[in-house]
Amino acid sequence: MTLYLETEAEEGLLLYEKDGEIHKKPMEPAKGGLRVRVPVHVSPFRYCFLLPEGFLGSHGLEKTLPRYDRFFHLLAGSLPPWWALGTVYYQIFPDRFRQGRKELAPKDGEWLLMGRPIRKKAWNEPPGPEGALEFYGGDLWGVLEALPYLESLGIEVLYLTPIFQSPSSHRYDTEDYLRVDPHLGGEEALEALFQALEKRGMRLVLDGVFNHVGATHPWFQRALKDPESPERSMFTFYPDGSYATFWGVKSMPKLDYASPLTQERFVHGPRAPIRYWMRLAHGFRLDVAHSIGEGGTNRKNARWLRALARAAKEERPEAVVFGELSYDAIPTLRAHTLDGAMHYAGFAHPVMEWLSGRDVHGRPVHLDAQETWRVLWDHYQALPVQLRHSMYTLLSSHDIPRALWRLKGDVERFKLAYALLFAFPGSPAIYYGDEVGLSQPNPYAKWQGDPYCRAPFPWDEKRWNREVLGFIGKLVHLKRTHPVLRLGGLLPSRADKEVLAFKRRYQGQEVWAFFAPKGTRLTLPRGLDLLTEREVEGEVEATYLLFQPL
Repeated sequence: MTLYLETEAEEGLLLYEKDGEIHKKPMEPAKGGLRVRVPVHVSPFRYCFLLPEGFLGSHGLEKTLPRYDRFFHLLAGSLPPWWALGTVYYQIFPDRFRQGRKELAPKDGEWLLMGRPIRKKAWNEPPGPEGALEFYGGDLWGVLEALPYLESLGIEVLYLTPIFQSPSSHRYDTEDYLRVDPHLGGEEALEALFQALEKRGMRLVLDGVFNHVGATHPWFQRALKDPESPERSMFTFYPDGSYATFWGVKSMPKLDYASPLTQERFVHGPRAPIRYWMRLAHGFRLDVAHSIGEGGTNRKNARWLRALARAAKEERPEAVVFGELSYDAIPTLRAHTLDGAMHYAGFAHPVMEWLSGRDVHGRPVHLDAQETWRVLWDHYQALPVQLRHSMYTLLSSHDIPRALWRLKGDVERFKLAYALLFAFPGSPAIYYGDEVGLSQPNPYAKWQGDPYCRAPFPWDEKRWNREVLGFIGKLVHLKRTHPVLRLGGLLPSRADKEVLAFKRRYQGQEVWAFFAPKGTRLTLPRGLDLLTEREVEGEVEATYLLFQPL
């Protein structure tokens, strides 16, 4: 690899770890800085620079040699597919997006879930506290019908929350991984959707719930009833008769990847779902990826994430596999495991804490713009270089409160948040309905995401916020048509304490981004305001601005 460092220093050394030793290699002058060519002998490849003013690693300049976790990290070998770099995602919760065939919807009380009858709700009825028991009747035929709308918005990839047979509306308690839920239209609907997406040049990512199964799954039922059954090894049972679960939820018994049978059925076998469905999908998002492991824990987590990703790519080499890594994703992604992660810790959480004054759990938080920037910059620099643009970068999801609700309906601040999302490196993800101003029915005093963040999409266009829809459509267009926003690097910019500012740079082009919820005055050279397509120069007042110098 040839590494370039933009610097005013006239000399420097590359320091890299090899076989437990730190090796040094002199750098040579290059336009705008220094460069060095070095063989990448291991992945991840860990390196930093020694300059006259100190050591430069992922945490910036330091006077002493940084710890290895503060080096830069470079991956070699299998990398995210090209199409997943800076792509625009749209997340759909199938039961709540659109109903294509009314006859597929579950009937009120049709079966029991956790001993209680399910409820069939009217489409415009707000979600209530029963969550998993509430069905609205959305299906994959409805998603297919909505493709013209999604295509006009500029969406490139659909991510669907689970679609396989399950007794709940969220379907994270799978009872058959090889059967698309009949209430969603079955495999016929999935195949029709997949083919339609391919014709439009769009892609499909499915939700892989491979940390746990549903308690109604036949494998778990056999394990529960017969201690001598082969399936018993697939789960972790304790002496008191209890068993390992996801988050203590008994309806979601946790898989044990130490079991050869689990390995065969979820990783290596031809009917492992991550392999089986690659014929009708372009990738998987791995649910609670940070928890997958052995013995009722996440022991050997990196090994099994690596194996799952490899299995998908053996069936479809251009597949993308990213994880729900809800906390610090850096160690996992440095371990050569996945193509990226849902960017909660490094984007969604700090941005929404700054703009709303509350964390994801509703606790008061006081972050200023510069403190927020430091969190974003810290995670960005710590990520492996090749994964920075494939991170699934978000503001809202099916698991956390919607961004507009957290901002108390403040549309201007909501637009600022989405402008920041699309200006930042990564693959921006729109949670269904955000683009038309969909919020939540619960009062702000009752701080909760799921199940209230899962309201049905309002297909009555009179309920749409056209201003928000047009604005997000513009952001999607900019992301797709400006390589500097899609693939450009990230550089800090000096700004006032209440302004979050940075630059994106790619092949000689730059975009300057400014975000100031309370407004700010900027002095700019001649350039283009990308959101209004107007030329500006001199004194400019703005709350957010994407500026391209001319």
